[in-house]
Amino acid sequence: MRALVLLFSLLLSSIVPALAKAPQVRDGDLLFVSAGSTGLSGAIDDATGKQGQLSYDHVALVAHDGSERIVLHADEQGSRQQPLSAFLDEARAKHRHVVLYRLKQAQRDTIPDAIATARTMLGKPYNVTYVQSEDSYYCSDFIERAFRAHHVFALQPMNFKNPQTGEISQYWIDFYKTRGMALPQDQPGTNPNDMAASPALTRIGALF
Repeated sequence: MRALVLLFSLLLSSIVPALAKAPQVRDGDLLFVSAGSTGLSGAIDDATGKQGQLSYDHVALVAHDGSERIVLHADEQGSRQQPLSAFLDEARAKHRHVVLYRLKQAQRDTIPDAIATARTMLGKPYNVTYVQSEDSYYCSDFIERAFRAHHVFALQPMNFKNPQTGEISQYWIDFYKTRGMALPQDQPGTNPNDMAASPALTRIGALF
């Protein structure tokens, strides 16, 4: 019996600190999802990833609907509201990490307006070209627009070149060729990695 109690205590002591370290989300927090290594996710990492740092390919805004915690974001299903639990389950299923970032105190009063603005953009389709449009949005574009009235995040020249080699991956060349478009290098836009590096944000920690 004493051995069982000791074993239980050891298990509990290993679990409780891990749970205690998990940061709690608040309205206005941003959740960044780590990038994969292939396909579109890998191409985003190739062009915008920061050497030696975790690379991101998606970002979502935390809010609430009644008593339920939700995220507002733009993904392949369009600009939508999704339960936070479902958002996290999808990330886990893809073996991705989710990292919590929080606006610094000077920008926190922009959160109610940003959430209200994000709600007005729900229902729009996903922007598959990443060229700025008023009729469709992609993930970091959706977030930048939510905070745009308060100038929290800045548009930057889009980059499709690997920072180390200066080469554009074949993925991006084929991506825009099949759409009959010139590659929009240096056109204004956003991406999750540059957004995560914004001086307006503080990295709180990984949810998992």
